[in-house]
Amino acid sequence: MRFRVLLLLWSSLGLAPGFLGAQVRIVGRVVDDLTESPLAEARVTLLDRDGAVLGRTVTPDDGTFEFQVRNAKAVRLRVERMGYQPNTSPLLYFDVRKFFQVEMRLDPEAILLAPLEVIAWSPRPENALHEGFRRRVQQGLGIYITREQIMARKPLLISDMLREVPGLEVVASGYGTRPMVRFARATGKLCTAQIWVDGFLINRGRMTPAGWVAPDIRIDDLVVPAAVEGIELYAGLATVPPEFLNPDAECGVIAIWTRRGG
Repeated sequence: MRFRVLLLLWSSLGLAPGFLGAQVRIVGRVVDDLTESPLAEARVTLLDRDGAVLGRTVTPDDGTFEFQVRNAKAVRLRVERMGYQPNTSPLLYFDVRKFFQVEMRLDPEAILLAPLEVIAWSPRPENALHEGFRRRVQQGLGIYITREQIMARKPLLISDMLREVPGLEVVASGYGTRPMVRFARATGKLCTAQIWVDGFLINRGRMTPAGWVAPDIRIDDLVVPAAVEGIELYAGLATVPPEFLNPDAECGVIAIWTRRGG
């Protein structure tokens, strides 16, 4: 906050100190201390040295004000405006002065608000991958294992849940202790199914001397039961949904959705 006396005029040389009872003119302007712009609608109060109110006025668009003062030895100016910190000038002593030109500057006031906490409840957005899984469960074209079934069964391995699925065989992998999962075909041969995890094909087929085959994947190396939201199983092309349909899906599809969904 600042106050500035811009111009001070003295009475003529022949005037004695007894001028105290004469009229003194005070003119001024209220401005924004940051932008130097004049402030309209500022309330200017004229106070005597004891704080008694001698006069009030409100500034127009150009921020100016004026007071005519009689029979006072000293006065103060107090300026107030919404959105600004109030400002009070030091005492203006009249003695033999008859004219004051002043500038009152106001600092913009930062308004402190009480802490505000907003709590809003909204439905938890459905994971897009899980939503697709639930939609296909409703269509019922395949065999489905849900999170609820996994929790009720509490299997140690995912392959433990798959042993109960008709047409699916859990066979020894030939190495390690974890088996591979394959669909049994009508010919009696085992056919390696495509395995998808959260929409990604894990065992993409490749060309070998024996023909086009998919690599053997031990499904228990991919996920653990606690991390699974659901499993879809489709035995052949006739039942495979468009999301998983490709020429290599003729041996069936196993789609696993994790609880994290990606």
